[in-house]
Amino acid sequence: MSQIYQMFNRGDTCMNDFWSKQVQSTELLYYSREERFNDENKDFWFDRLKVKNGVKILEIGCGGGHFTNMIKRYFPDCEVYGIDLDENHINFAKEKSRELKLDVKYSVADVRSLPFESETFDLVFSHTVVEHVPFDDFIREQRRVLKAGGELVITRVDMVRKNDKPFTVLEDEIGDIYASLKLEPQATVAKYLEDPDMTMRRLHKYKFRDIDFKYDRVIYYMPDIEKDRTIALKQIERNYRCKLYYALFSLQRATNQKEMRNTLLSALKRQYEERVRMYLSNEKIFEFQSTLLITISATK
Repeated sequence: MSQIYQMFNRGDTCMNDFWSKQVQSTELLYYSREERFNDENKDFWFDRLKVKNGVKILEIGCGGGHFTNMIKRYFPDCEVYGIDLDENHINFAKEKSRELKLDVKYSVADVRSLPFESETFDLVFSHTVVEHVPFDDFIREQRRVLKAGGELVITRVDMVRKNDKPFTVLEDEIGDIYASLKLEPQATVAKYLEDPDMTMRRLHKYKFRDIDFKYDRVIYYMPDIEKDRTIALKQIERNYRCKLYYALFSLQRATNQKEMRNTLLSALKRQYEERVRMYLSNEKIFEFQSTLLITISATK
């Protein structure tokens, strides 16, 4: 049984910080989602999530609230809710929505026991959640809170097939620093990962209809082909921010973090500054990063 599901089974929804402490910090989760889902590619994501104005929407496993905030920004007439089992995620999401002046309703809750009346939502979606929970526990309550005719959308990343070409200047030096970190063991997750055809069969057994499948490569970082200089520099900055939060999370788990912190953060800063310099000097290397996105949708 995966460690994340052990937390579910304990019913430990009071001050649960398993994910943010053991798997991914709230900031790393939030900004990695921001890197992949942003103002430049928002229409693609809204299409995949089947978002339209004037509907009532719930995100399962909302993390720090990036998806829900994006939806509320661009579809202000939607009533948007987000739940997550990790209290640190929800506290961050509430603070971020206040900062952005967005009325999104967040709560700490378990996907197995959603705190909503039956047939409440027009759309229920999740991103990278289904692989962490046994499917019956994952789907039963989502089906209950969906209205008749409501849409369910499940998205996740294909973690097997990747074809990225990241920026590699100083990468060997940075890799050596990471190798020197004395890290505590990381939690095991994605225990329930399965092929999309199996997920669709399970939805069919739960009497969902109009089941659909899409498979897309979302290229979110390729500054050298971006015509808008401001956007290209944003891509470089977002990429650096994700690397920075990954470093901070790794340092948090390292027993020798004090002696390694400045070395690692300084190397990442130099890498970022060199990438900006190369871009502004028109030294093109055409590196890219992408997400292979699996989307499964169905109607109740």
